[in-house]
Amino acid sequence: MRFAVYGGISASLAVGVVVSAMYRRSNFYAACIYLSKSSACIMILLNMGLVISLLFGKLMQRIFFGELRAIERLLQHLYERSWYAVTETCLAMTMFREEFDLPFFILFTVLLFLKIFHWLCEDRVEFMDQSPSNQAAFHIRIINLMTILLIVDSLFASHAINTTMTNGANTMVMFGFEYTILICDILSTIGKYTLNVIDMRSDETWEEKSMWIFYVDLITDFFKMITYIIFFLYITFFYQLPLHIIRDVYVTCRSFIQKCRDLRRYRRAFRNMNELYPNATVEDLARTSDSTCIICREEMHAIDPTEIPEENRGARNQQIQDQPKKLPCGHIFHFHCLRSWLERQQSCPTW
Repeated sequence: MRFAVYGGISASLAVGVVVSAMYRRSNFYAACIYLSKSSACIMILLNMGLVISLLFGKLMQRIFFGELRAIERLLQHLYERSWYAVTETCLAMTMFREEFDLPFFILFTVLLFLKIFHWLCEDRVEFMDQSPSNQAAFHIRIINLMTILLIVDSLFASHAINTTMTNGANTMVMFGFEYTILICDILSTIGKYTLNVIDMRSDETWEEKSMWIFYVDLITDFFKMITYIIFFLYITFFYQLPLHIIRDVYVTCRSFIQKCRDLRRYRRAFRNMNELYPNATVEDLARTSDSTCIICREEMHAIDPTEIPEENRGARNQQIQDQPKKLPCGHIFHFHCLRSWLERQQSCPTW
């Protein structure tokens, strides 16, 4: 309702200044000159352009997302991300203040809209785990959206990089950097969507899915880190020290290094799981107050490896997955539960 009132007032003001300009000037060209010379008219027309952009964004949201979920309707996280993006751009403009003009404002508005759609697309793909029975319409929408976003990001990034290479350092280098980061994000989203689809089409639980998602995040962080470092060095060389992205460079590098450490610890822990963590016996389970695995909340039973013949490989593999393992601290968990936990953290789940 508030947006409708705001849009109506904006439209009335825009129509008013255009009609006034046509009335005061003898022809269309003179009216355009008059509008471009008046600061008040430019502000009113830019405000109307913003309203039209918001309406276009609402239309695209209806086409690709349909009805937003409750958490998306609140848009709290979108507001926080948007304000952070605006603040970061304002800080960046301290280096490009001589080049701040109408084309820059339009490019920044387009960039912000694309970022919002990237965030919504990422949220929808992550929501697939909680809603495995997604209809065909969902997949058609999300595939088309990811394809369009990837193409648009690539075109804008290519244009910005070519302009920078041709004309030298200017504001386009910042847009080239931003769209390169968006390309990394959308490729990560496409990778996670593919993994979710494979998991949904599988009849059995895909135990290694979380590890594949970890690899996708690791590769994404690596390319983001390279992009941040190149942009940081480029801006430092041609302009000045870009204080506004020091935090992003630090956070991205720390995230990548931490993931590398987690991967090394996981591989070291998983390499000798059978030897490092002995099978829990019936006596071990009897000594515990509760024989329920706290990770999957299912009952644990001690399994004798000799009970199942060697020829029955499927049953033996399932036996290995359900085998209770005893940690050095005395806690007991299913083998597959312990493995999935170690993919995320390298400590006892009860700590």
